[in-house]
Amino acid sequence: MIFGKKLNISLIESDVIWNDKKANLQNLEEKLKFIPKGTDIVVLPELFSTGFYIEQPNEMRELAERNTEDTILTLKRLAKENNVAITGSFMARTADRIFNRAFFVESSGDETYYDKRHTFNIGGEQEVFTSGNKKPHIIRYRGWNILLSVCYDLRFPVWLRNIDCKYDLLIVVANWPKARDYVWQHLLIARALENQCYVCGCNRIGNSPSGIEYIGNSMILDFRGKVIANATDNNSIITASLSSDKLRSFRESFPVWKDFDEFDLRNL
Repeated sequence: MIFGKKLNISLIESDVIWNDKKANLQNLEEKLKFIPKGTDIVVLPELFSTGFYIEQPNEMRELAERNTEDTILTLKRLAKENNVAITGSFMARTADRIFNRAFFVESSGDETYYDKRHTFNIGGEQEVFTSGNKKPHIIRYRGWNILLSVCYDLRFPVWLRNIDCKYDLLIVVANWPKARDYVWQHLLIARALENQCYVCGCNRIGNSPSGIEYIGNSMILDFRGKVIANATDNNSIITASLSSDKLRSFRESFPVWKDFDEFDLRNL
């Protein structure tokens, strides 16, 4: 359990430029100049450096990188220069497989990864990405316990179940289309309510080459499922200060977490 600590978090919505890592990384570097002083974590959308265009699977595969290549090296530099942790996801290559890999890169150089478990097979994501086969690690950062998830993972409450309140903040990075915006908003609320934790969801804006529209609606919610910060315009930075004291007090006064059902996720 955390005691007496604030966590300042900033979400950066962006219109991701398809297949242009250099431009997307430059855009990130520019936007970092405008994050509020004292920010602890910067959250980026899913596949922030390349975009998502499943209609071109071969071209997507060519964009994949190892954890030791340009995208992560740039993130490490930016995290150190700005004294923040940066999280999002990128196209990662391990041996002959491609993963939609979430990252949490700290100013110290420490890094944590999680491969998206639930590929969006309805939309053909499995044609490019291999599904991750490990539960995400809980990250301990500046006194807080944090869990990473990627887009479609949000639909699966058992996968994200917060047994014994082991995590305090759930981060969801996404490319969630406008057509399912209602679902996006309400699933974020549901995950905050059922897990008695803060939730932040960072979504992209703009259009994919195939014409899919993304309107962001990134938001930060408290443990009661109430929105405490959200986007007000395109390309905005959404910021909130999270309170561990308020979280602890709520969990103590309304301890429904003690009655959570435990689940056995086989083969993991």
